[in-house]
Amino acid sequence: MRTALLFCGARRTALCQRTLEKSGFAPQIVRFSDDTHAVAALGRLLEAADVVCILGPARGGKPAFGAPIFAALGVPMRGGEPDGVLRLLGSGECIGYLVESQTQAVALLPDRPGPLQALLPELSLRLHQKYARPAAAGKGGTP
Repeated sequence: MRTALLFCGARRTALCQRTLEKSGFAPQIVRFSDDTHAVAALGRLLEAADVVCILGPARGGKPAFGAPIFAALGVPMRGGEPDGVLRLLGSGECIGYLVESQTQAVALLPDRPGPLQALLPELSLRLHQKYARPAAAGKGGTP
């Protein structure tokens, strides 16, 4: 699974990237953006990656940069919350969101290593369940 990482106004980028890598997320592409260019950066990353993790500041425990991303992905909002996406709860200190299609996923995550680390097991499990493909019989071993 090709993974990209987009830091959107994030401040703890090196710590967050190490946290992701220690949890098994090895991004092949890493980009930095401010809020005004995040949607364009996301579009370019979705052309090259299966999973895009967007990290940025949280307000009230929720990603502060989510509204334009949800709008660009066509996610409806109800009462200030994205409708129809998976909420990643982790430790409860911060939440994240996972927007999925048949072949790709976009995760909105906090830029704080502790809360990020708490969300990654749930994110990893979901991505593995949905996108892991069994090895083809006869390739690389016995059928």
